[in-house]
Amino acid sequence: MTDIVFVASCNVDLISYVDKMPILGETLMGNDFKIGFGGKGANKAIACSRLGSKCLVISKLGNDVFGKNYIDNFKLNNINTDKVFITDKASTGVAPICVDKDGNNSIIVILGANLLLSPEDIEKCEGSIRNSKILVTNLEIPVETATKSFEIAKKYNVTTVLNFAPASVEEINEKLLNNTDYLILNEIEAGQLGKFNIHSKEDVQLASLYLLENYHISKGVIITLGEKGVFFINARDKSYFQVPCHKVQVVDTSGAGDAFVGAFVHYLNRSDSIKRVIELATEYAGLTVQSHGTQSSYPSINSIDQKFKI
Repeated sequence: MTDIVFVASCNVDLISYVDKMPILGETLMGNDFKIGFGGKGANKAIACSRLGSKCLVISKLGNDVFGKNYIDNFKLNNINTDKVFITDKASTGVAPICVDKDGNNSIIVILGANLLLSPEDIEKCEGSIRNSKILVTNLEIPVETATKSFEIAKKYNVTTVLNFAPASVEEINEKLLNNTDYLILNEIEAGQLGKFNIHSKEDVQLASLYLLENYHISKGVIITLGEKGVFFINARDKSYFQVPCHKVQVVDTSGAGDAFVGAFVHYLNRSDSIKRVIELATEYAGLTVQSHGTQSSYPSINSIDQKFKI
């Protein structure tokens, strides 16, 4: 039985390392270049699987070398690929990434085959969704496809987790949000969705309450705040708390948000304490920013401290 299903975007990362970000019209000499596996959905699945969950991915890849290599990457990470679809109509998604010497990143995403993952594809996966415990998705796939996956999940009382990224305020689908148990987003995305300018802790509280009530989120809203930690508000009683981040030497923040979500759903399936779940997910994400790359920076459960094994 699968623990967690990821309705996932898959992109191949093309990563350039520079001293500083180029300004408009500027040509810079870079320090290094790497090719890696990414995509917000796939990243989450990799992190979750490396922590020990049984994961299945529903995605669409191009019939090209990037797609073939991506399936091999999933299999290498013990992820079920039975529901990965292949298309001749588009290339596998790619993401050129620029990382400066302080670890800040800028990303351009060409979604390609991800945009062809359809509601009809999701319907073919109903059995896999029914037999899972948690379903996770984000907005790097068509919103109607994400919505269909949540409709099926709620039909079978499967917990739904939506990472509202990348923010797509123009395509807000209230049906998708109304079927969401846990909504996860960063403070910029929270401000866009909640129509708030977030400058303080009080703004975060107001934005989270607005999202919770306006979109009828069933269990809770989680707002990641970078170095300030993670904020959570409980849908049941409107109680809230903030988990701080430990100070670490930041090398590369690429994929840290996805690592958090992947770890969050892994621990959500194993613990009744939402605070403990968020604490462990926050610590895991903190490990990933201390080395280069996205998926390549995600440690496995056997290589990290015993406290992560619950």
